[in-house]
Amino acid sequence: MYTLKLAYRSLFIKGQFTITRIISLAAGLAFGLLLLAEVFYHYSYDRFYPDANRIYTVQSRFKLDKLSDKFESYPSVSGAIAPGMKAEVPGIEAATRLNSIGNHVFYTDNQKSYKASFSLADEYLFDVLPRPMINGNPVDILKRPMACMVSSEIADAMGGNVIGEVIELKRYPGKKLTVSGVFEALPENTNYQYDILISMISTEQFFSWDGSTNWLGNDRYYACVKLMPGINPENLEPAVRKMQEKHQDIVKLEEEQGGLFLKYAFQPIKKIHSDKSRDMVIILSTIALAVLFVSLMNYILLTLNILIKRAKASAIHKTCGAQTFNLQQLFFSESFLLFLLSIIGALLIIGIIQPFAEVQLGHPLVAVLNPIVIWPVLGILFLLIGVTSYLPGRFFSRIPVTTAFKNYNQKKNKWKLALLAFQFVGATFIVTVMVIVTLQYDQMKNADHGYRTKGIYYGSTTGIDGRKITLLLNELRKMPEIKSVGLGTSVPLNGASGNNVRSLDKKRELFNVGDFYSIDENYFSILEIPVTQGQKFTPQTSAANDVLISEKGAGMLQLHNGWDDGVTGKQISISEHGSTTICGVFPDFIIGSLSAPDNRPSVFFYLPEEKFQLAKIEDPSKPFNILIKVHEGSEKGIMNKIAAVFNLALPQNDAVIKSLEQELLLKYADEKGFRNAMLAGNIIILLITMIGLLGYTTNEATRRQKELAIRRINGAKLSNILRAFIIDLQYTAIQKIVFNKLHTSAI
Repeated sequence: MYTLKLAYRSLFIKGQFTITRIISLAAGLAFGLLLLAEVFYHYSYDRFYPDANRIYTVQSRFKLDKLSDKFESYPSVSGAIAPGMKAEVPGIEAATRLNSIGNHVFYTDNQKSYKASFSLADEYLFDVLPRPMINGNPVDILKRPMACMVSSEIADAMGGNVIGEVIELKRYPGKKLTVSGVFEALPENTNYQYDILISMISTEQFFSWDGSTNWLGNDRYYACVKLMPGINPENLEPAVRKMQEKHQDIVKLEEEQGGLFLKYAFQPIKKIHSDKSRDMVIILSTIALAVLFVSLMNYILLTLNILIKRAKASAIHKTCGAQTFNLQQLFFSESFLLFLLSIIGALLIIGIIQPFAEVQLGHPLVAVLNPIVIWPVLGILFLLIGVTSYLPGRFFSRIPVTTAFKNYNQKKNKWKLALLAFQFVGATFIVTVMVIVTLQYDQMKNADHGYRTKGIYYGSTTGIDGRKITLLLNELRKMPEIKSVGLGTSVPLNGASGNNVRSLDKKRELFNVGDFYSIDENYFSILEIPVTQGQKFTPQTSAANDVLISEKGAGMLQLHNGWDDGVTGKQISISEHGSTTICGVFPDFIIGSLSAPDNRPSVFFYLPEEKFQLAKIEDPSKPFNILIKVHEGSEKGIMNKIAAVFNLALPQNDAVIKSLEQELLLKYADEKGFRNAMLAGNIIILLITMIGLLGYTTNEATRRQKELAIRRINGAKLSNILRAFIIDLQYTAIQKIVFNKLHTSAI
């Protein structure tokens, strides 16, 4: 305590630059530790589950192109795989599967609306992925038809006492679910999110057929298994293969496909997210360490400058009997107090920028407050305190006792320039990376994705009575701002489902395509997607279920089938659609986004407008999108006008209209957030470097005051004196900038 008192007194003596050091260190710690916390957060995913070390997800590994030897991984499997493994693969303690039906608006009996993520789950879910139950028995609930349980967050939003309440999804009118339980909401750091769980026995109420017992195809089930203690997943491969031979007739299928084409792999649930975000983790770690490094170098530079002024104090301490250990202990206490104040400052900075940081990171900052993040961050903090205390403390303790009787000055400044050089390296590295990231972001969002987005709007027919579709379309076409209206199951930026193109004899599957399902004759003209071979869909020349295929798919068909005369007019077979005629070929476009591109060929199937309406009447749960193209200059306020027309057909007046252009920009929100984080890092690191430069200049002016006075007496101008300071910095900065530029280019 006495040492801490001495340290506290020393910090606020005039000339110690305590406030400057705290500001510099706080800024670096705020940004550096925030990024490091995000890095550790990536590694904390799904570790909150008990026995997480024994939990694995089951992945399908298959060949997209049967002529290729490369296997692709897919995170979902068929419905029967998980229970089949539990029954027939020794070493598996428990198994479960989830089937997401997406994010939906749902209504309560009093017509209040909420939004939640829904999943179908079997009764074994909590044997593998347990959550604390607030109310209800999950096994009983997940065995009962049309029973569900909600998260604590949804329950609170609905008023708290929700047991027995009946809810109805907007997309599935007439399907009533009874709330029978409440579970503790999932934290943010999980790979599979859900807010409401529905019993899997209710599958047929939400899908046209129940694939939960299907052994092959319909790979939409998220399957997890818990292995028995000491079991290695690699040792399960023979038993899994035996299961496939028994239930999938895999040997016969491999003979037809010409070799191995489907197998299953086990991935540790803890590694799913960290493996997927490995590149981001490396970049964030590098930036965080660079900022912390520059901040610490600046702190050490300022501290060593101050210690020169305290040379006599060191000598006096030694004269009074202080040992080297005592002086190092004193300096460690000073560093500890400085770091403590800086950490408080860093927390204040993080609190101020919290809304901005949460937008860029994509999750609440409170989500990182878990042991997987906190303990490593604390360890790094103590390491930083130790390093920054030892070096200046060692310097302080080695100042000779003779300085008590004479002035002590450093005669050389090479060590200061070396510390500044490290700061220049870090600063130029961050600036270079920021420029690269900014250029990449601008290139992605401004790239030609192969279809038009400007002036294109769309809305879903979810919740709309199919008999009102014609009225809705007529009202939209009457609006003077609207140029054309079309229909389509999906839009390119939302990605595509998968189906397989079969061989001519229909015995083999040749390759997988991105299936956009049905469109009308106006869809391609609205998005300005050209047809390079054959012709577009038209009511006069096209029949329902005719197909348009991308150039990549056409090329693969020619290669597999030996069609030298092109593909237009040919008959092909595609799973889920059966036999279809190719009307034309269009250029490949970007499916999804450039940051996560889907490189499969794509297909669209023709469906006339009246059949869209008929399909909606027959099955209200299958919505489609209405695409609207407006005249140039009509964009202002158009979304509200379109929504007003949609609300004519929606009983709850809750239409959601989206701009294709804005939605495409949202696809690159992560890249934008990363760019903004880089910009913030640049501002901080440049601020720290400037503080270091000011400290260096102030100290040099003090050290060389006699030299400067003699120069002025001999007629030196201010510009000459400035040149004397700048020349050393100039050589150091240029050398480090060039070095860092070459190193970054090499990387």
